Amino acid sequence: MDSSPETPGFAADFRIRSTLGVALSALFLLTPFSLNNIFQGRLVLGFGSLVIVIILGISAWHCHHGRYRPRLMFVVLVPAIILFITVAIRELGVTGVLWCYPAVLAFYVMLPERQAWISNLTLLLVNLPQAWMVLDHSLAARVMATLVMVSTFSAIFVRVISNQQRRLEEQSLTDSLTGLFNRTQLRATLEHAIQQSHRTGMPMTILTLDLDHFKKINDGLGHDAGDTVLRGLGEFLNKRIRRADRVFRLGGEEFMILLFSTDLENGRGFADELREEIAALKLLDDRAVTTSIGVASLRAEDDWKAWMKRSDQNLYRAKAEGRNRVVA
Repeated sequence: MDSSPETPGFAADFRIRSTLGVALSALFLLTPFSLNNIFQGRLVLGFGSLVIVIILGISAWHCHHGRYRPRLMFVVLVPAIILFITVAIRELGVTGVLWCYPAVLAFYVMLPERQAWISNLTLLLVNLPQAWMVLDHSLAARVMATLVMVSTFSAIFVRVISNQQRRLEEQSLTDSLTGLFNRTQLRATLEHAIQQSHRTGMPMTILTLDLDHFKKINDGLGHDAGDTVLRGLGEFLNKRIRRADRVFRLGGEEFMILLFSTDLENGRGFADELREEIAALKLLDDRAVTTSIGVASLRAEDDWKAWMKRSDQNLYRAKAEGRNRVVA
C-alpha cells in the first residue's frame, strides 16, 4: 500500500521526472551525435545511439503520461547502452570511455535502486576491461578509479534520496500522533474495497469509532492526557486488526476501521469486542475511556460517500442512545 508500470508514489514520481528529463536531454544532445556518426561512416555507433534515442523517446512518452516503466529500461535500454559504450570504446578509445559517466548517472536516477546497482555493476564489469585493453594502462587505471568513485557516490546519493522519499511518504500517509493512516488515502482505500467487493462478491464493513466525552478529558486533565489516550488507542487498534484490514484516524477522537471479507453480523460482533476491550484498557489511571461505534456494511448501490455516511449516522445514533454502545 507494484508492477510495471509502477504505481505513482514519491519514488515513482521522482523517477518519472528524472527519466523525462534525461530522455528529453538525450533527444536534443544525442541525436546530433548519432547523425554525425552516420554521416562520418561510423554506422554502428550512429545507428546504435539512434536506437538509444528512440528507446528514450518511448520512455519520455510514457513518463509524459504519468507512467513509469522500469522493465522497458532495464531489459531494453540498459543492454543497448552497455553495447553502445563497448563499441564506442573500441572505435573511439578514451572518447568512448567518457560515455560511461553519463550512463552511470542516468541508471541511478532512472531505475529502481536494485536495478540501478545491477546495471552499473554490469556496465563496469563489461567496459572497464575494454578500457584496459584499449587505453594506456596508466590512463585506464585512472578511468577505472574515477568510474568506480562516480558510481559509488551516485549510489550513496540515490540511497539518501530514497530514504528521504520513504520518510516523506510515511509522513504524508500517517497520523503523526497515533501512527495510523490519516485521511489522505481514505477515499482511495474505500474505492478499492468497493471495486474488490463488486469483482469478487467479498463483503466489506466499516466501523466508525468516537471516544466518549473526550472533551472532558482534554479540559479536565489537559491536552497531554488527551494525546496519551489517542496514542494508546492508536497502538491498540493497530495491533488488534488483521493484516488485511485498515485503520484510520479521521481527526480529533474519531477513527475508522475497514474490515475486509466481513459481513454486517461479524462486523457488529467485532465492534462489540472492541468496545469492551477499549473500556478495559488502562488509557488513564483514574477513569475508563469508552467509545461509541457505528457499523455499516457495503451495499451494492453504495459509493464511498454513501457507505461512510451510513456508518456516521449509526455512530450518531450510538451517541444519542447513551454512548458506549454499537449501532449497526
